Amino acid sequence: MPFVHVYYPKSQGEEKELKKVSEEIHKSLITYFNIPAEDYFQLFSPYDLGQFYYHSNYLLEHKAKRTEKMILISITCAPGRTVQQKTGLYQAIVDAFNEHFNIPIENIFITLNETHRENWSFGQGKAQMISIKEER
Repeated sequence: MPFVHVYYPKSQGEEKELKKVSEEIHKSLITYFNIPAEDYFQLFSPYDLGQFYYHSNYLLEHKAKRTEKMILISITCAPGRTVQQKTGLYQAIVDAFNEHFNIPIENIFITLNETHRENWSFGQGKAQMISIKEER
């Protein structure tokens, strides 16, 4: 039940590219978080250059530097995944962005926000996830 929100520079977002990025993120979630294929909810939000402020090399290795084309992927999901699942997901997403879109790995920033199942409603005013047990 992850909800994915991707913030990207306007100059980098052609529709066909965004669709491919979305598919790569979803494949990574299926592989590492064991979600069903139909559990697919993502939002892409472009930003103008100069609207994302950050330190160019905070916590990066080997004197690497971020560029003005930073991408933030914010994933909201239920708690319960292991550290290995989370780090595997991060690496798979970064590898896909680098391989398919030539985006430097320093420019991919990922946050994971865990929220309990009772805090989700998939419509109809119901908390559908309370009664569903998800495989991990």
